Amino acid sequence: MRTLCGGINGFTLIEVLLAMVITSMIALLAYTGLSTAMTAAEGHEGQAQQIAAIQLPLTVIERDIRHAVSRPIRDEYDEEEAAFVGQNFNDYPLILTRSAWDNPRELARSDLQRVRYLLQNDELWRESWSVLDRLSETDGQQRTLLLKGVENLQLAFLKADPSTTRPSGIGGEWVDDWEEKEALPRAVEIKIELANFGELRRVYSIPSK
Repeated sequence: MRTLCGGINGFTLIEVLLAMVITSMIALLAYTGLSTAMTAAEGHEGQAQQIAAIQLPLTVIERDIRHAVSRPIRDEYDEEEAAFVGQNFNDYPLILTRSAWDNPRELARSDLQRVRYLLQNDELWRESWSVLDRLSETDGQQRTLLLKGVENLQLAFLKADPSTTRPSGIGGEWVDDWEEKEALPRAVEIKIELANFGELRRVYSIPSK
């Protein structure tokens, strides 16, 4: 405290300026910390939303693979298609017949469904048919967009080999394409590389029917 004109106690100009500088620095630090926290929170929220948007398509893929059954079909050209087809570097990397197709409306139909995955223009589509042995490509067909920004998709299929069975009960050789007409793979490995997210890897086993 200093005594200014008239004997009134007060602060000198330097002390006032110093207090203002200190207050400004504290306010700046507080704002910077708050801004950083808000940015981090927004980033975590955006990442959580992105993960949630990816999780649903992965759940759909998982259900299709886990419920795969050995039921070939007749296509629109009356040619037989294998029950399970896996082809890397193809527009249709995965084709299968699945069971346990929910029927909440109790429609007069089978619980089997033909499913085909289409990778086109960095988009992964799921195509399905309500009839297995169809008369045309569009006979009972439905299309659903699962994922956007798919930069790469790789599949691997586990071929059963009893001689190499491990304690886990799963053994065999991983192959890039599945061409067995009579059998299903023991498991399927999927690697998906998504823009702005990175690579996801999942392994889905197929229970013995």
